[in-house]
Amino acid sequence: MQKSTQGSRLVVKNVSKDFGNFSALRNINLDIQPGELVCFLGPSGCGKTTLLRIIAGLEQQTSGMLFQGEEDISLQPPSARDFGIVFQSYALFPNMTIADNVAYGLRCLRVPKAQIKTRVAALLETVGLPDQAKKYPTQLSGGQQQRVALARALAPNPGLLLLDEPLSALDAKVRHHLRTEIRQLQQKLGVTTIMVTHDQEEALAMADRVVVMNNGVIEQVGTPMEIYQQPASAFVAEFIGSMNFIGHSAVTGRSAQLDARVLALKQPISVVQDNIRLAIRPEDVHLQPLDGPGWTAQVEHLDYLGAFIRAQVTLREWGLSLLVDVDPRTARQLGLSRGSWVNVTLPSDSLHCFAA
Repeated sequence: MQKSTQGSRLVVKNVSKDFGNFSALRNINLDIQPGELVCFLGPSGCGKTTLLRIIAGLEQQTSGMLFQGEEDISLQPPSARDFGIVFQSYALFPNMTIADNVAYGLRCLRVPKAQIKTRVAALLETVGLPDQAKKYPTQLSGGQQQRVALARALAPNPGLLLLDEPLSALDAKVRHHLRTEIRQLQQKLGVTTIMVTHDQEEALAMADRVVVMNNGVIEQVGTPMEIYQQPASAFVAEFIGSMNFIGHSAVTGRSAQLDARVLALKQPISVVQDNIRLAIRPEDVHLQPLDGPGWTAQVEHLDYLGAFIRAQVTLREWGLSLLVDVDPRTARQLGLSRGSWVNVTLPSDSLHCFAA
């Protein structure tokens, strides 16, 4: 069994995939570095699973090339590619013990029995299941089964680990715990990892970089902070977290004209643009007492969400509804309640500008 000290680099060049007249992927380009954990994130039907299957060789691209390390794997069958894969459904063999499930890939590679025994024991220790070797999958919880599936994928020491919605079948508490374990294990082993998910919180919590996909194209690639704080399109802004869209405006220089109001912008716009959408995150909207600066607004609804309270307010002057996130202490100081009045300010350094 080949021992690798780090994961493989993966390069995807101009990959497209057509199913008849339908384009599932269009001109995908990615460069995934050794040891990275990259999440493919997007709504159902955006192409993220198709891209993962093409990387695994389970689907053939219509055009384009793939390189793992220095090797062109564009036309290689799955058996010739250096990867391990974990599916949403675990896909464990029910008639095999946990130890035999983990050892399966090693036996296919004709690894000596003594090495298999040592490797299986080490992996079960790594995933926190050292005493479960003789049990069968049905005797384990869903979270434990997913750890076994992870150990089996890692057993041959692959250069690339592919995770296809690995946590979506688990309940929220187990999912939250297991995503932390997977991330720590991935960092410890240094294996290059690609994970498909539709859960934005999962992607932001686990990934070094996030690939946001929509309708077969990549909308943005960046770190979780970049994706959240500097969305490249209105789709990314709306899909990642919550976003208030203020409406269509004319923009010039550092200002935006919205009805009779002029709003300052953080970044200057070089030419006048009509039909621009302004946007701001709920946590960036500021609430003030009525005698403070800003526009007068009435509280329409309050949701208590533990660490913060989400208020829906309507600006009297515009008839515009905004979501505003405030901490409980601020909410108490402002006396927030349904029907109460406050003033709202929109900080210029928090406003985003998108083509309509």
